[in-house]
This record gives sequence, structure tokens and C-alpha cells, in this order.
Amino acid sequence: MRRIFIVFAVLFAIKVSAQKGPVELGNHCGDDHHSPTKQIQKAIRAMNQRDYPNATVYIGAALRQSDEDQHALYLKGELSIRTKKFHLAEAHWKQLVKRCPGYKPDLLYAVGSLCMAAGRNDEAESYFEQWLLRDDRETAFDSEVKGMLEEINLKETYLANPVPYAPIPARNINTRWDEYLGALTPDGSQFYFTRRSKKRNKYEGPAAPLRSVEEFSLANTLSSTNSFLFEEGTALSSPFNSKYNEGGPTITADNRLMVFTICERDEKTGKQNCDLYYSTFSFGVWNGIRPVPNVNGPNSWESQPSISPNGDVLYFTRNRKGGFGGLDLYKSTRDLQGVWSIPENLGPTVNTTKNEKSPFIHSDSESMYFASDGHPGMGGYDLFKSSYAPSGWGKPQNLGYPINTEKDEIGMMVTLEGRQAYFSSNKINKANGWDIYFFDLYEAAQPVEVVLVKGTLTKDMFASDDDAKVILKNSSTGERTALQVDEETGDFSAVVKKEDAQSIVIKLEAKKAAFSAAPLRLALASSGPPGNVNRMQIELAQADMEEGESYPIPNILFETNSDRLDALSEMLIAEFADFLVDNNHLKVQIQGHTDNVGEAGANLELSSRRAQRVTNTLYGMGIEASRLSFKGFGESAPVANNDEELGRAKNRRTVFVVTQL
Repeated sequence: MRRIFIVFAVLFAIKVSAQKGPVELGNHCGDDHHSPTKQIQKAIRAMNQRDYPNATVYIGAALRQSDEDQHALYLKGELSIRTKKFHLAEAHWKQLVKRCPGYKPDLLYAVGSLCMAAGRNDEAESYFEQWLLRDDRETAFDSEVKGMLEEINLKETYLANPVPYAPIPARNINTRWDEYLGALTPDGSQFYFTRRSKKRNKYEGPAAPLRSVEEFSLANTLSSTNSFLFEEGTALSSPFNSKYNEGGPTITADNRLMVFTICERDEKTGKQNCDLYYSTFSFGVWNGIRPVPNVNGPNSWESQPSISPNGDVLYFTRNRKGGFGGLDLYKSTRDLQGVWSIPENLGPTVNTTKNEKSPFIHSDSESMYFASDGHPGMGGYDLFKSSYAPSGWGKPQNLGYPINTEKDEIGMMVTLEGRQAYFSSNKINKANGWDIYFFDLYEAAQPVEVVLVKGTLTKDMFASDDDAKVILKNSSTGERTALQVDEETGDFSAVVKKEDAQSIVIKLEAKKAAFSAAPLRLALASSGPPGNVNRMQIELAQADMEEGESYPIPNILFETNSDRLDALSEMLIAEFADFLVDNNHLKVQIQGHTDNVGEAGANLELSSRRAQRVTNTLYGMGIEASRLSFKGFGESAPVANNDEELGRAKNRRTVFVVTQL
């Protein structure tokens, strides 16, 4: 914590630490008592021998001889430092500085530090400013003092401009026991946390003593419309909750990869070492626990992981030589073969000479929240946000008061929608110990808005290609991402920026399968319950192509009574063109169909013009004319009931028929 650091800075500045050699007196002011008295000399010898009781006696005797003895007053403050009575040291040295400003110039620095550690920032500022004006000061401390003055000014700014903040306890999860280290899955369906309670060992019988037990636990969401309403939660079963301390998990958007911390204590040395481990979920179970390769070091401490939504970048806290000092934030990237890279320090913009920890990377993959006692703030560990740009991580933004206080704030995470955050605290309700809380995150601190897509790849009985890939493609940039598909269920997921969603298509790529693609349409706040904002479900169908069979080109839309295509339709036709390029042996007929609204003859003519428009668009995209034909059917071949709007919508369709495999 910063307060502890300040105290050590005091000890270093005045060189009076019990581990730092003999006592050094300052310059006496005035005409009398230039030399230390015998009592002062005895006191010095006693303090150098760490005989503090006798030193107290000798200092008291010196002051009884003369209450103006400046050496005695200095030693009284120094003795208070050594015995960790910092408030007394502050009082004694304030008195000495008032009587003799030049006794030791660096006393001004020391008193300012003590005032700041006690939360009296106005006084600290005054002493620091006096110290900076002295020509005989220890200039090596200039940067530290200027940093503390900056922190004081920031505190005043933060206190004068509080941000909205109203923490709410997590219902059902919080009990009379301690709950902390929470992690909400990106889809909001599950909440992982650690619960510390007291239990009896079932093998020792009912008379066994209660023992403190940390259990890695899971609580499911109780309501599909409220992701903050959970069940009480239970301890995870095997392979979790071994004999070691486990917790602090992070999970990918598909809920299939979990990375978490395991801390083991060496029975001989008593030292605790923490490393990162992972587990994968398939066929309804978590499959074992394995260390994350290339990330854990033999002489380092790794914990508090946070993984990107698609699982290709892992951020974590590390304590290892070669960093910038204390705890630093690192990252490791995973390649297409699943191999993790050697950890890379995030650099001096994020990391300081002090401590940075508990990183959280939001699902936007560019907003990172973390705790630091090195960046200027309210004191202790403050919470910060840094945004990623092509040039690297930007300057951290302090989240402000009262989110940050002079106490420690750590372990904040942000929901997928970016409008709520949650954290653990033992200060809001001290009687209840550690609890988990949620709060609305003010707009300026929110991440980039994203959309969570969850989908399913369905296979009909004829589908035979086991190498099918689900591809997320940005049609504007051409960027392609292969999504992981659950072998058992066909489920897949992806997170995309809301600003990019209009250009995103998710499609199937398989050698023998028909064209299947779905554009991302934004789930608006008004279109569903609050818990499902910016989340959507899509489905892709995998079916083998057969000559003479028809297959849909979904979401091809035209203006009313027109053959003019909208932008979304042109994007999907472009993807169909890519499909034809990949399957260059195919010849197809584009067919247009309508509902029964209007005159049959007009519908027939309209469907033909629309089919021709799609065909001409494909010509313009480089598909050979010899591979394409078109035909309109009007309302003559419905696939659903035209008496209902849902049925009419299904009948207004564009399909392709394989004329030659």
C-alpha cells in the first residue's frame, strides 16, 4: 500500500531505520548546547544497540535538563519511528521543525510524508513545498516529492468531482461467510467465486473442530432477464477444490476454456507459490487441470488471469526479476496450434516501479481494468482503465472517487454490456466480512460496446464433412476468424464490436456442404429483456449438396415492389460468390419466390426481375455466366402458409438450385 511505502520513504530519507547504521544528529540552532549532552550521547549508544527502553530513559533525562534540547526532540521522533509510533514521530518532528527549520532539512520531507500517510494532505503539501525551496535538501528525493504533490492535487480534484457510484450486494451469493474473487461468464449465465467458511472434516466425526476452508464455487443465474440474480452457489466438484488454494478464474466467451490460479505452500519453507492452470469443458464436464505451458516460471509468481473472449490472449499478474518493479502485468498469446508464447511485459505505460495487479480484459479486447499503487491516485491500490490502440496501451485513467479511496480497491470486472462492474470488498459491510458487489459504471469508464453471438451448427442426416469450419468474417476489412465449435452440441460463440457488427457475417465452410451464412443484426435494447441486450442467437445448417435440390440464400432483401438490393443483401451475395469460387465445379440456378400479396402475374414478373438482379450481381463479382441461370416462380411454390405474416416472410425468398455438381 502507498501508506506503507511512504513510511519506508521516511525511514530512507532521514536514514534512521534500525537496519541502516548509527544515528546521525543534525545542526543545533541557537548559541547554546552546540554539542550533545552526556544524556544524548548515552541515548545514541542505546539506540544504536537497539536498546530502546534505556534510550527512552536517557532522552527523557535530557529533556528534563532542558526542554529546549533539539537533539533530544529529534531522537524522540527517531525512536518513535523505530518503534512504529508514527503519529508520535510526526508530533515531535513538527515541534522540532518549528523551533529549528535548519536542524535537518530533510525533516521537512519526513514530516510531509508522515502527514500524507495520515491523510492530512494540506499539511503534507505545505511541508513538501517548503522542502523543495531549500538549497541544502537531498535532491534525490525531488521526483518522489513531486509525485506525492501530484497525488495530493489529484485527490483534491477527485474529491471535488465525485463519479456516480452506488454498490449493491450480490443477492444470494453473499452469506455470513467470506465471498471474493468473482468472475462472471461473458454470457452472464454463471458466476464463479471463492467462498471461505468453517467446516468440519467429515472423516473426523461430528466432534471435530471447525476449520477454515476456501472453496472454489459456482452460482448459476436464476433469471434469464436479470444476470445479477444468482442462486446461492455450491463448491465445484472434481477436478477442482483439491488440497491447494484455487480461485480467481477467467473464462472464454464460449464457456469452454477456464484459466485460474492454484497456490501451493512449501511445507518445509512455508513459502507459497502461485501458478496458472487451465481446464476445458466438453461433453458436460470439466476435463482435468493442467498448468498453462510456457507461462509459469520456476522463480516467479503468476496469478489473477484474464483471458480475451476468443481465448487467444492471456493477461495476468507476475512477480519476476526483469520487470519494472514489484508486481507487473504481463500477457501471453496463443497461436493457431494452441501454443502459448513466452510472457511479455505490458511495458512502462501500464507498469510502474511499484505494483500493478488484478487485470481484467473486457470482451471488446481493448479495454483493460487493473489495480495499481504506483500510478497517482487516492492512495493504496486504486482502480484504473487503459485502452489499447495500434501504438500500444494508453495512459491509465483513474476511475475516480468514491470508486477509489485511500484504502485498497482491487479485482474489478465489467459485464459484457459494459454498463455494470463488480468487485469484492470487506469495507462496505465490515460486520459481514468479504462480499461481492455490483455497481453501475459511469459512461466515461465504460468499454467499447460489443455484441455476443451464440450460435449452433446443425447437421442433417446427409452431412458428411467432419472438417467443417465456422468462419466469422468482417466484410469491410476481409478479416477472418475461425470459431471453435463444440464437438457434442455444435455450439459456437463470438464477441464483436457493435460498430463492426453490421459488416460481420458468420458462415459455414465445408467441402460438400451447401451455402449457409448469417449476418449479424444488432440486438437493440428495446428488442428484448435487459439481460439480453447486445446478445443474439443464430443458427447455421450443414447439409450435403445434391443435384436438383434447392438451398436458401438467406436474408436477401429487396425494397417493396422493387428489384433493388439493400447493402446487407449485397454483402451476402458477395459471400455466396466466394462460395461459388471455392466450389468452382458447381453450376446453379438462382430462383426468386414471393408471397401471395398482390396480383399473381405481377408477383411472377417481380420474382423474375429479382432473381435476375442477384444473377447479374454475381456476374459483376466475377462468376462466369456459363455457371449461372435464373428463374422466377412468383407465388406458385410456397413453403409456408400465406395466411400468416411469418409464413409470408418465409415465402419471400431467394434460393439456388444445383444444376450441375
